[in-house]
Amino acid sequence: MTGGPSPILDVVVLVGNPRAGSRTRGLAEAVARALLERSGGPGGAVQVLELAEFVGVSFGPGPAYGAKADPDPFVSVRSARLLVVATPAYKGSYTGLLKIFLDQFGHRELAGVIAVPVAVATSAAHADAAASALREVLVELGARVPAPPLAVLESRLADAGEIAARWANQHAASLSPSEQEGDH
Repeated sequence: MTGGPSPILDVVVLVGNPRAGSRTRGLAEAVARALLERSGGPGGAVQVLELAEFVGVSFGPGPAYGAKADPDPFVSVRSARLLVVATPAYKGSYTGLLKIFLDQFGHRELAGVIAVPVAVATSAAHADAAASALREVLVELGARVPAPPLAVLESRLADAGEIAARWANQHAASLSPSEQEGDH
């Protein structure tokens, strides 16, 4: 296809909310769908990885065991062409659950992955802080983050589809795999 954006393939949504089925997931999926619609290629499948479903965390005396994830979530994240990483803000940053997962990747291990950080919070300052911190860790891991993070107030989540569409309209072109690698 010439003249238009390159199709986005292998889209992975990584949700760092400790509750499965959250509104954070809904927003992240809306972002992925909106970007796919604007990619110029055929609409592809979106793989959703909810950390709450397979990462075991315990604050009690006994160990926590996560469920076996299939396919391997680390392989899915490494091989994604587009990775939408979404988190609620907890104390002004992304969740510890997401940190535990991302800490398993080495420096520059996500090179070649285009990432979109998404954060949800009750205040604009916390949403911006969490989105910025998430962007920084993704860049440290080697992902290309060519567009500004999406920071959304919890009170606006009823408009997730509209918010995602507006953000995608503004930034989809910069997320094309054929764009320059210089914007980290």
